[in-house]
Amino acid sequence: MKAKWKMDQARWFRVLGLAVITSMVSLTLAAQAGDTAAIQQGLYKLFKLTTTTADRSDIVTAGDVVVIHKPGLVMYAVASPMPPSNTYKNGKIGQGMGGFGKDFAISMLTPGGGTSADYPHRPFVPEEKCWVTGIQVQKDGVLFQLYSDPYDDVRYYANLKIPFPNKKEVPSVDIALQTVAEVLTVVPPDQGDQSGQQTSQAPVSPAGNSAQGGQLGLPGEYTAPSGSRILLLPDGSFTKFVGNGQGHGQYAVDAGDLTLTFASTGFAQHFNIQGGNLLDVNTHQAWARTGDAPAPAAEASQEAAPAPAPLPTIAPPPPPVDAPPPTITVGQTKDQVTAAFGQPVKAAKIGAKEIFYYKDMKVTFTNGTVSNVE
Repeated sequence: MKAKWKMDQARWFRVLGLAVITSMVSLTLAAQAGDTAAIQQGLYKLFKLTTTTADRSDIVTAGDVVVIHKPGLVMYAVASPMPPSNTYKNGKIGQGMGGFGKDFAISMLTPGGGTSADYPHRPFVPEEKCWVTGIQVQKDGVLFQLYSDPYDDVRYYANLKIPFPNKKEVPSVDIALQTVAEVLTVVPPDQGDQSGQQTSQAPVSPAGNSAQGGQLGLPGEYTAPSGSRILLLPDGSFTKFVGNGQGHGQYAVDAGDLTLTFASTGFAQHFNIQGGNLLDVNTHQAWARTGDAPAPAAEASQEAAPAPAPLPTIAPPPPPVDAPPPTITVGQTKDQVTAAFGQPVKAAKIGAKEIFYYKDMKVTFTNGTVSNVE
C-alpha cells in the first residue's frame, strides 16, 4: 500500500512538472510571437492616414507625409482601376511575380482592350515623399497603400508590401516597426509640406511683398526640364502648361517661398525661389526662368492720348487734257514719224525711196524725209 502511494505521488509530480513546462513553453512562444493587432495599433499611432476622394483625384484629409528610403518603388496613375504591387526584399523594392499578377488583373479591368501599360507609370527614388492611405498587417508582413502628390497634374498610387524578417513568424511590435522604418518613416511636420497638400493659410499677395515680386522680378515664364511651363503674371495669377493642357489659379509669395493654388481643384504646389529660378519643394526639380511676363494692358482709367491732328485736304488733280492725234507732214524725218506712230508693220527700200507700211497708212520717204502719205 505504501509502495503504491509512492508510485502515485511520483506520477503526480511528473504530470505537474509536465504541465509547468508546457505552460512555460507556451508563455515563451507567446513572448516571442507578436500580435498582428498590436502591430496594427502601433502603426496607426506612428502613421496618421490620409483620406482621398472616391475617385482618388484629391485629398480630403491630409495625414502624415512619409519619406521613401529604398529604390525601386513604382506607382501608377490613379486612373488605373487597381494600384500596382511592390515588395521590399534584400534592401530594395521590386515588383516581381506579384507585380506581374497585379498588372494582369489591371489589364483585365481596363476597358477597350487596354493594358496596365496604358496608364502613366512613375518610379520613385529614395528620399522622395508621399502619403499613406491604408495599412494592413498580415501574417507575413505589412501592406501599405501609398498615394502621391500631383506630378504634372497627375497623382499616382501603389501598394507596398514590407515582409517580416521571418515570414513564418509574426515578430514583436518593436521588430515590426523597425522593419518598416527601413523603408518608410514619417517626415517631421516642419519638413513634410507636400506640393499637393491643401493649405488653410490666406495667400500673400505678390504685390504685397515687394522684396520678392519686385527685386527678383518674379513675374515671368519658368520652364521645367520636361518642357512644362509656368507663366506668372504681375496681377498674381498664373497659367501652367503641361503638354496640350493648362491649369489656372493664383500664386502667393512669402519669405522666399512661392505657392501656386489651382482654381479648379484647390491643389497647392510649393516652390522655393532661388536666384530667380524656382525649385519644386517636393520633387526638387528646378524650373528655369526663360522669359518675362507680358506687359499689362493699359487700364481704361488712364488718360487718353491726344488725337492726332487732321491731315490737310488735298485737292484732286485736274482732269487730263486730251492730246491731239499725231499727224504727218511732208518733210518730217523717219525719227519724227516713228516717234508719233511707232515702228511700221513693214518697210521697203527702192533706190532713194523708202516706204513705211502701217495698218491703214503708207508713208514714202525720199532721201530720208516724208515725200508722200497715202
